[in-house]
Amino acid sequence: MINKRRLALLTTLSATPAFAAPFLAIGDNAELFLTARAEIRHEDNVTFSSENQIRDEVFEFSPGVELLFGKTTLTRGSFAAFERFTAYSDNSDLNSNLTNLLFNAFYEGARLDLRANASFRELNQNSRDARADATLVRRDVYAAGLNGEYAATEKSKIGVGGSYTWTQFKTAAFTDQKNYTIPVNYFFAITEKVDLSAGVQYRQNRVDAPNADSEDYYFNVGARGEFTPKLTGSFSVGYILRKPEDSTRSDEGSIGLKSGLQFAYSPKTTFTLDLSRDFEVGADASGLEASSIAIGGRTNLTAAWNVGATLSYSRFEYLNTDRTDNYFVGGVSVGYIYNELVNFEAGYSINRNSSSFADFTANVFRIAANFRY
Repeated sequence: MINKRRLALLTTLSATPAFAAPFLAIGDNAELFLTARAEIRHEDNVTFSSENQIRDEVFEFSPGVELLFGKTTLTRGSFAAFERFTAYSDNSDLNSNLTNLLFNAFYEGARLDLRANASFRELNQNSRDARADATLVRRDVYAAGLNGEYAATEKSKIGVGGSYTWTQFKTAAFTDQKNYTIPVNYFFAITEKVDLSAGVQYRQNRVDAPNADSEDYYFNVGARGEFTPKLTGSFSVGYILRKPEDSTRSDEGSIGLKSGLQFAYSPKTTFTLDLSRDFEVGADASGLEASSIAIGGRTNLTAAWNVGATLSYSRFEYLNTDRTDNYFVGGVSVGYIYNELVNFEAGYSINRNSSSFADFTANVFRIAANFRY
């Protein structure tokens, strides 16, 4: 079967800087770190508005703590908490301070592997879907999940999981929603490094609007692992079916796709490719079909300097209406590791949405410093 520790290492190796000893060691099994991030941004369209764009300089500071546990046990994980303080130079009415709590845990036994996560995020920002021309959209996002894999035989595994997301809007005109997802998969090792899979995913969408609830089914086959010495990742393809609660609307079906691949071009340079096709629920309770492709690359120029670039395209086709959004996001970045405590980064990104309903362009320039001790 696949060595998942090796896959996880390949995924994170190029982006993980070395850090100093922790602020506080708690016995032999846990470490406490102090963290902070300071960022300065220039945004030429803060609210993603189609007209009357707001330009501003944004100052952000995020102090926090991170607890790592389970260094010497089968169960390991982390808990992070930070407060994000955001101040706008000319539009102080948009200022905010937002709480973020993140928890992850992993158990790796002889035959059973478990992964658990939980998070709470306060957000005060606009997106392609949740936007208001004159202000920012405030919302809270709760999430939790538990996924497990059991080795039934030497070559086969059974995976079962569940996840929950609740988006609660604090800004009027947007719709709260809860999503429950249950994936079930069967994995069979065709080589020591590659698994084939077959599965089904059930998702329930509960939307705080009349006749907006729905259920989604994704029947799929796929593969995961180290396909070549340089190509790793996973993918699945299949059929997605949406069954709306509203009896006046017909079922919707389409090709479904989930893919995340990484190509190690050299020891210093890595490229990524992500593909997706699925049903979603919009912030206004609309049903939609979303297709996306994202490519990225990062290279370590030296032990201290690295550069990267990303480009993605998404197409959102709204069900039961003639609205279609074409959304482009691109960015470049450069990073510098000053020492074990501090690293710096700078970057530029562009968001471009083409739609008769929401046509906008937003550019962001940023410089940030990260601290961890």
